[in-house]
Amino acid sequence: MQSMEIDGLKEIIQTLETTPEVIRQARAEFFDEAGEVLLEAVQRHIGGSGRVAGVQESYVGSGKGYVAVRPMAKTNLDGYAAGYITNALENGHAVRPASGKAKKKRRSRAKANRVQGKYMYRNTGQQEAKRAAEEGARIIEAKILAHMEGRSV
Repeated sequence: MQSMEIDGLKEIIQTLETTPEVIRQARAEFFDEAGEVLLEAVQRHIGGSGRVAGVQESYVGSGKGYVAVRPMAKTNLDGYAAGYITNALENGHAVRPASGKAKKKRRSRAKANRVQGKYMYRNTGQQEAKRAAEEGARIIEAKILAHMEGRSV
């Protein structure tokens, strides 16, 4: 009777079966690190006294598929939600027109109906995010390759 055996096939199958978990773990580690880098960049761009910058946090999605910098939940600044204040600074906000005696005092704001936004998220994250994504892709690729070759990272 003829028989054939392939040496090492079980090890290859086992390596391939465990690869998705290695990818998930590497991606989660990358997003944790990238979130901290982006958080620092946004906080630097916000500037000021640090009150608004101090209520920002990096958040990794529940599926470990993305990272975002956003205001902390259930946190107040001067009686307003941190998200409300951050949104007003990011996108700008309307200005209540002066009335009565104040109308004469506030001539400079009389023509402006909106305050310009700082765009601290939009302007900050582009370069840092691109750089972090490229570096993260290289790190994840190296970890997967090391796993497939049986090396530790």
